[in-house]
Amino acid sequence: MKRIVSIVLALVMVMVFATVSMAGWDKCKGCHVDTGKPFEMGGKPVLTKAALLKKFKTAADFKKAAKNAQNPIMNAFKGDADLDASAKDLGLK
Repeated sequence: MKRIVSIVLALVMVMVFATVSMAGWDKCKGCHVDTGKPFEMGGKPVLTKAALLKKFKTAADFKKAAKNAQNPIMNAFKGDADLDASAKDLGLK
């Protein structure tokens, strides 16, 4: 039993560190694809990286839009650290 608990605990720790190490645009590109056909969510296309860069010229505009997003999936990505890293990765100033 102790062996099973330790294995499960080790797997959980690996998953936590993998999630933490994913930052910036890496977190976003699960839905916001870099190129190709946009991902669809609820029948609506999600903006691609190119569309985001065209729509938002500054990091402040990008962060404001992300924080005001109504999609419940975006709630997990509204932290300042996530948005700052994403804006930096996108090259927004």
